[in-house]
Amino acid sequence: MPPRQPLGQQVHAALALNDQAGALKLATTAGQLDLFERVRQVAEAEPAPSFLHSALCAMSLPVRRPADDQKPIIRQDGQYTLVITPKAIVQPEGGQSVLKVLGVPYGSLPRLILIHIMSEAVRTKSRQVHLGDTFTDWMRRMGFRTASYGPRGSATLVRQQLDRLLACEWMIRWDSEKADGGSDFALKELKLANEWVGTNASRGAFTREIVLTEAFHDHLARHAVPLNEHAIRQIRDSATALDLYTWLAYRLPRISQAKPISMNWQQLAAHFGNEQANMRKFRQTVREAWEHQVSAVYPEARAEFDASIIRLHASPAPLQQKLVQGARLAVIAGGLTDDKGTPPPIATGSDIPACFLKALRGSLEPSLANVWLKEVRLEKWDEAWVLTTTSSFKADYIRAHFAQALERAAEHVGLAHRPDVRMRKPDKS
Repeated sequence: MPPRQPLGQQVHAALALNDQAGALKLATTAGQLDLFERVRQVAEAEPAPSFLHSALCAMSLPVRRPADDQKPIIRQDGQYTLVITPKAIVQPEGGQSVLKVLGVPYGSLPRLILIHIMSEAVRTKSRQVHLGDTFTDWMRRMGFRTASYGPRGSATLVRQQLDRLLACEWMIRWDSEKADGGSDFALKELKLANEWVGTNASRGAFTREIVLTEAFHDHLARHAVPLNEHAIRQIRDSATALDLYTWLAYRLPRISQAKPISMNWQQLAAHFGNEQANMRKFRQTVREAWEHQVSAVYPEARAEFDASIIRLHASPAPLQQKLVQGARLAVIAGGLTDDKGTPPPIATGSDIPACFLKALRGSLEPSLANVWLKEVRLEKWDEAWVLTTTSSFKADYIRAHFAQALERAAEHVGLAHRPDVRMRKPDKS
């Protein structure tokens, strides 16, 4: 009996058969409202190349901040060992320059930063990587719609993780046993960059350009693993999903058709540097990421994550995935394009609210639209478009679950960005 397909691949298969209603039902029945949109975004787009060093595909950064984040992290994958050591750097503090150890990078953000930097280096074949003219410009290049500031703002968190990455030193060791009982080994010490320039501004420092070390750039040129940029954007908020996607992108194309690979969960935990003492929790987290995220953006991947064993089968690389036939037409609900794929004219003036709401409804299953979009309005508040509804509960739900539909409707009518969703102001009597 063939293994059960994960939900993401089931939705993709339904779209491949032009069964949009069936695909949407699979996602909504499972309570995964964003899954259909995640599959659609990847299925209808030409794969766009991004890259990551193979060592970082095989061995992961910490998912969360370690208890001692100034301690080096060590990862092992078969013959290879990766060590990342945080080093002290000079930073201004209280009007003086001080030496500070920032700690190891962690979470989803340094993974996105590394993919962006390495992709630019591979594409341009240059050690000099220009991040952007401003911090907001760079955030947009990485796929963020907005850059928020403040202690927990997205820009602040990205800056902190970039500083941690640049301050670390990397060591890769290779060991191989010989037939006579001895062993060979090789050791390479690397630093991501040895030069970077930036600007100090009221909102903090911004590193505009970094220069990769010659050793790291040469090593990356020989060991870059191709990824799909569209897939990365759909799973960017989950460190576990990013780790699983990049690991599969590295491992699956290298497996022999005649010899699948089996491994246990303890071995996978070693690859991912699992800091959790609870193996059951780790297994649950990985299986959830595979079922609802990674399988949705890597539909060609053949893998089984059973309760006791993991099986990997030979699969195409992400950039070799086949587009869903007719995806650009069949999976766009509500007729947002004509039969030739041509979008209608952008709405203007008084037509915007009606056209926006029509496009928004068309992007959702009718039952969802009838429940959540009842009595919504698109209104102008202080020169900004706002989608209003009758309660803060409905506003929070729409904002959290219909983000992709809001973006598509905004693009449909020519808005620069999706409108915020708020509870409607009381009507003046």
